[in-house]
Amino acid sequence: MFPLVLASTVPRSDSGNSLTPPTTARFPELPKRPSSVPNAPVKVNEVLILPIEGLVLGGQALAHHEGKVVFVDRGLPGDVVRARLRKVRSRFAEARLEAVESPSPDRVVAPCPHVHQCGGCRFQDLDYSAQCAVKERQVLETLIHLAGIEAPRVLPLIRAPEPFGYRNKMEFSFHPAPDGRAVLGLHERGTFDRVFELDDCLLPSRLTVEIVKVTQEHAHDHGWPAYHPRHHHGHVRHLVVRHLPLTDQCAVHLVAAVEDLPGLEVWAKRVAALSPAVRTVSLLVNRSRSNVAAGEHERLLIGDGMLIERLLDLDFEVGSGAFLQTNSRQAETLYQQALEAADIRPDETVLDLYCGSGTLTLLCARAAREAIGVESVDEAVTSARRNAVRNRLGNARFVAGEVRRVLREWARNERAEPAHPDVVIVDPPRAGLHPRVVARTAELKPRRIVYVSCNPGTLARDLKDFASFGYRLEEVTPVDMFPHTPHIECVARLERAASGG
Repeated sequence: MFPLVLASTVPRSDSGNSLTPPTTARFPELPKRPSSVPNAPVKVNEVLILPIEGLVLGGQALAHHEGKVVFVDRGLPGDVVRARLRKVRSRFAEARLEAVESPSPDRVVAPCPHVHQCGGCRFQDLDYSAQCAVKERQVLETLIHLAGIEAPRVLPLIRAPEPFGYRNKMEFSFHPAPDGRAVLGLHERGTFDRVFELDDCLLPSRLTVEIVKVTQEHAHDHGWPAYHPRHHHGHVRHLVVRHLPLTDQCAVHLVAAVEDLPGLEVWAKRVAALSPAVRTVSLLVNRSRSNVAAGEHERLLIGDGMLIERLLDLDFEVGSGAFLQTNSRQAETLYQQALEAADIRPDETVLDLYCGSGTLTLLCARAAREAIGVESVDEAVTSARRNAVRNRLGNARFVAGEVRRVLREWARNERAEPAHPDVVIVDPPRAGLHPRVVARTAELKPRRIVYVSCNPGTLARDLKDFASFGYRLEEVTPVDMFPHTPHIECVARLERAASGG
């Protein structure tokens, strides 16, 4: 097995990448290697021959050179690579791979033609079994080093049944080419202002790729000017395609800086003609400088703007701005693991924090006396309430508000109908939980907490905080939601110790 490098802490303000250089400069657990010349000086642009020892959280490869840690972009465990230093710090250096001198036995031929341009699924050239082994061990070592748990129970990682074609939503970007035409594709790895034209993509459905190609052709034929985010001119900005596999329903959203475009209705009809799965096509208008694939308002061109996905026998509406796990089939696995960890009894109340459009809340409501979801996005709460009606689950209710504030108001009796949960489920963003959320959750004294995490680093940090309130980690189940990427989802089950009150 290969070593894992961890930062000493995960700051609360972290955006989710604090375990990956260069966003942290503290590496107290960096593995040491004996050297006759410890920490020998190295310089930017120096070329080194390096054996790759492992991967850090976030995906960079780990090597050593004369006592100094070197992080190598695009190296794989077991490779011997030639790499050029691009940054040198006192405790580590960063290098760019120039050639693989001796490939790892786990290195395979990546099937995607864009794998070295695109940063989306960078581990296609690492055998999938090896990817899973790396992720499982990263979770284990993160819990040991960051949570301070001596022997955490990490269950075998649940592999994705479909390593390709699993994404139900993809965002593509327009960018002006030097000759003035609009290029539609994906961002080059590590950039925000370079887009390569798409020949193929193996993560979404084949219909998604067809929609991209038709849109690219239509943009050329009608002279749609691509938006330039730095100069803030141009019209077409993004294309968002959501194709839900479990119901075979597809929505297509063109994001533009203007209300209309030449040939817009013709484009919508061309896209809809590709497949009966295309239920809705719309224009999302975004005039702001914020270069996001969303709009201030939506102009429907075809359909009513709504899709339905079916997860574990419940129906969930999906609008243009709705959050839904981007791997529907593996989302069912993730939610099933969360339900099993919660082990809800019929007379119990479940509190679901960061509930989004109520997916887990409603799944819990089928087993509980009552399920309560808390979510800060008003649109998501409205959708969650509609989903409850759609699925005839009258024992679910939803609270609109920022989680920390809602918990504080319940604790102070400033908000009606406080929750008295037997089980709490938390599914926070990558930054994890604020310490006051941890404290307020523990004050509710649930018998069990289920933590659904998309970031092992912040999970470990928060588990350490929960331990200080008497909640011990029983087990963690890693779930591979995103094959060929460094992302790892986990379901952790915490129990309140007898002395926890």
